[in-house]
Order: sequence, then structure tokens, then C-alpha cells
Amino acid sequence: MSGVNYFASQVVSLLVDRNARGAAELREGLVQSMIEASVSGSDQAFHQLLSEVRRARISLAALADVYIPEAARRMGAAWHADQMSWLDVSIGTGRLQSLLREIGNAWAADQSQDTGQGTVLLIVPDQEQHTLGPMVAMGQMRRFGVSVCLRIAPSLGDLRTLLATRNFDGIMISISTEGKLTSAAELIKYLKAIRGPSTPIIVGGAIMSTVEDVASCTGADHASNDIGAALEAIGLKLDAICALRRA
Repeated sequence: MSGVNYFASQVVSLLVDRNARGAAELREGLVQSMIEASVSGSDQAFHQLLSEVRRARISLAALADVYIPEAARRMGAAWHADQMSWLDVSIGTGRLQSLLREIGNAWAADQSQDTGQGTVLLIVPDQEQHTLGPMVAMGQMRRFGVSVCLRIAPSLGDLRTLLATRNFDGIMISISTEGKLTSAAELIKYLKAIRGPSTPIIVGGAIMSTVEDVASCTGADHASNDIGAALEAIGLKLDAICALRRA
């Protein structure tokens, strides 16, 4: 992962400024270079990617919220079309997650003064295969001052202990496929039993594109892939939501 770490450190030093541009127009060359660098892991590929980012001056927000998810989506689509192997897709998405993590770590330090916008428990249930989407959501919320506690495949006992010792303004659960609805519904029933109705539960994830009325199917209070709408449903401060929608 040295190429990932090098790229992340260089791009953060380049783009933590007010002149970086957003992602109003997706740059195809940058997406393709990100895919190639992530799959190959070669220093040359990451140097080429860095050169393209330098020329385009894409903001860190656009890299984290648009380009990395789009590269991962295209790799998944290529696998379904038998254009990429499962091994390449797994390696590539793993490197994209590492890139997202490295950028997010630097970003959190840079944005540390923006705090006090509430706390959220973000759960990726057991047997969920991909965590890049939840990591993107976590980065968005942290970037605008929301404290996020991420738990991947927690046991019911772990959640009981956590909720007994910490207070959260809301709970978000990522669901990927229709086959996870029953287990998600059981998890939500358990959370409501130990925490009560005062803590809103929001569901989201890839399931939103394949199932209608996910909230009713799972017993959640709300369902959304829009972080701003999810924060609003939880009742967090509007200034954080407005800042997120401007990003």
C-alpha cells in the first residue's frame, strides 16, 4: 500500500487550499487513472494519477465523495460484465478504501476546529462484504463536525455495551442487498428494545436502489442515501447540513 500512502500524502499537501475545484464535471481520464492505479498498485500509476489531480486541481471533497466511489462502482460493473476478475476488483477496492482512509485522516486533522454537531453510530452489519460506501458517508459526516462511531460486524453484546455507555443522536445502518433485510430488521428491533424510540434509526446503502420503502421493510425510522437528509432526520444542527450540501 506504499503507493496509496504516497499518493494520499502528496495530494493532501497539494489540495488543502481554497483554490481547489469541486466535481461539477466528472473527468473521465482521472476516473480511469484511479482505477488503473488502484488495480496495479504501481508507483508509476500513482505518479500519473497524482499528475492528473495536480492539473485538474480536484478538491479533496470531490475525490472522497465522487471519484473514489465512482471508480469502485465502475470496477464492480466491470466484474459483472466479465471485464475484470474478482481478484482485481477486490484488490482495487481495497486500495481505494486505503486511499479514502489516508485522505480522511489528514482531513480530520485539518477540519478539527469544526466540532459539536452531534454524534452518530454507524453500523455495518455482519457479513456485509464492502465497506467503502459507509466509509464515504463517515468521512462526509466527520468533515462537517459530526462525531461518528463506526462499528463493523458488531455482536449484539458489543452494541448493548456501547449503547449503555455512550449517547448517540442517531444510528445509521448500511444495507447492501435484499438478502440482508431480514437480519437488518432483527437488528433494528433489538436496538429499539435496548435504546427505545428516542434515538432515530436510519438505513441506507446499495439496498436503496433495489428495494422500495426500505424503512417499512426493516422497521427503521427513515431510509436515505442523502447524508444531509439523514442528518436532518436525526435532528442535528442545520448549519452542518447546509455546509454538507454546499460541498
